Amino acid sequence: MDHGKVLKRAWDILWRYRALWVFGFILALTAGGGGGGRGSNTWAQYSFERIPPRIGGILVAIGISLACLVAILIITAAIARYVAETALIQMVDGYEETGQKQTVGEGFRLGWSRSAFRLFLIDLVIGVPTALIFILLLLLAAAPLLLWLTKSTVAGVLGTAMAIGLGLPVILLAIIVAVVLSVLKPFFRRVCVLEGLGVTESIRQGYTMVTQNLKDVGLMWLITLGLRIGWAIAMIPIAFLLFIVGTALGGSLAFVAGGLARLFFLKSAAPWITAAMVGIPIFILVIAVPLSFLSGLFETFISSTWTLTYRELHTEGTPV
Repeated sequence: MDHGKVLKRAWDILWRYRALWVFGFILALTAGGGGGGRGSNTWAQYSFERIPPRIGGILVAIGISLACLVAILIITAAIARYVAETALIQMVDGYEETGQKQTVGEGFRLGWSRSAFRLFLIDLVIGVPTALIFILLLLLAAAPLLLWLTKSTVAGVLGTAMAIGLGLPVILLAIIVAVVLSVLKPFFRRVCVLEGLGVTESIRQGYTMVTQNLKDVGLMWLITLGLRIGWAIAMIPIAFLLFIVGTALGGSLAFVAGGLARLFFLKSAAPWITAAMVGIPIFILVIAVPLSFLSGLFETFISSTWTLTYRELHTEGTPV
């Protein structure tokens, strides 16, 4: 397989097929969330006692509403993630097959399918057992720490040393498993979406494709890993610049909003709450939107790269 050709084609698709950007943006948004000391709790209690009852009731209602909103957003984000991923795979494959571009609306129709739900099930089938196994292994590795309950310093130190000795191999194994899954999952997903297969068969045939083309797949994985590392480094100065702009803009608007609120609530925490409710969302938006857009472009490129890789290997005769 010509890896350079695949990467160049993925780059061309990224800039020629801009409807993909929407789904990359969604993917970037959804891929990707303490307690205080006694003094802070006392301050909070004192401050809220001085808030008028009517304002307090409104704040409680806002808090409950925000909690419900967060729950709805989590569910919506999960749905959007799998729909966007399915749409990206289908649209790039269709573009390569026919040369025709789909609109954003058509992309959503492609993404809203059984394949999107099956992608969720693939993650569930792989993720839950893997997580449970490693939680159990970590608990077993940490078991020697119970020697501290004997109140013997020697036994406790020995137990700590044993726990570290047992824990390091578990952590190493977790890293190895994570790497292996990161190589396999792109093919599980593309077999599922492009071949219309179920969860078990997608995993089986995706595994077969990877093992029969391990050299090509492994090299592409290393290339994409290098690209991710390079991308993360390149984003550091951009994120720093956006942090400065967000702090300046959000802080300025928070100062104005807090000052106006102080005119009406001189002896309460309301001005501080108002300033936070204005400043924090502005700060987050200034940082999150540009970074998510740029990350969306990168995720579109990576997704296209894996879809093209799958097509190349499939064309070369790997049974699927």
